[in-house]
Amino acid sequence: MKIGIYSNPNKDEKGKLFAEISEIAEKNGVSAEKYSIGGKYDFVVSIGGDGTILRVARECAYSGTPILGINKGTLGFLTEIEPSGFSAALDKIKSRDYVLERRALIDATVKDKHYYALNDVVVSRSGGGRMITMEVSVNGEIIDKFSCDGYIACTPTGSTAYSLSAGGSVIGPNTPVIALTPINPHTLRTRPVVVGSFEQITLTYTGAVGAAVYIDGEHTLDLSSGEPVYVTGWDRSAMFIRFGKKSFYSRLLGKLNSWSAGE
Repeated sequence: MKIGIYSNPNKDEKGKLFAEISEIAEKNGVSAEKYSIGGKYDFVVSIGGDGTILRVARECAYSGTPILGINKGTLGFLTEIEPSGFSAALDKIKSRDYVLERRALIDATVKDKHYYALNDVVVSRSGGGRMITMEVSVNGEIIDKFSCDGYIACTPTGSTAYSLSAGGSVIGPNTPVIALTPINPHTLRTRPVVVGSFEQITLTYTGAVGAAVYIDGEHTLDLSSGEPVYVTGWDRSAMFIRFGKKSFYSRLLGKLNSWSAGE
């Protein structure tokens, strides 16, 4: 068995946890190395929070490699264990006492280039305090046009991230949909919309104020007025190693209550 370890340098500054995880793996007869794109692994260990997992999820979805998230972040919706639990987790993996949870990604096409997101695709203003104008279409039919701070197209996984903060609904991870959530729309009638996962969504920014596309929270490219962003489902999923029978909803409640209490 061979694993790749991706450790967020901001969460594991001196690489101490990376070294500990590597040592535990080697003592259990598992080959461990620093994660590299294109590497062949039985599974990938992500050390950090959800943002860390987002950095490796796209590549792991390409290769079909499962991810085991070790929480060193704040919320950790996608992580599975704390650092102290790796040895026990490794025993369970070796004895096949785990399940794989699939999480869908979406495909954003901008300027004929494809980008993949586990959480969300966001079009928003790139600077200043002025709103941008957005036109939103589904399967070629305009469903809304308004001024706002931005617009979110997210997966069920991303429904507990930025979209939730913007007033979007929480969506179960196995629901085949894409959620469309406006950010501070300057209208009383606009509401979040949920569409099928393989509907063809077009987000078009218009106006003179600068706008940009963010994929899973990272600035990806700037947009010119009238330049469309096409979003639809992707036929690949990220797979996460899970132990036990704790449901998505109990995990969600626990994480949100913990965060609200400032823990």
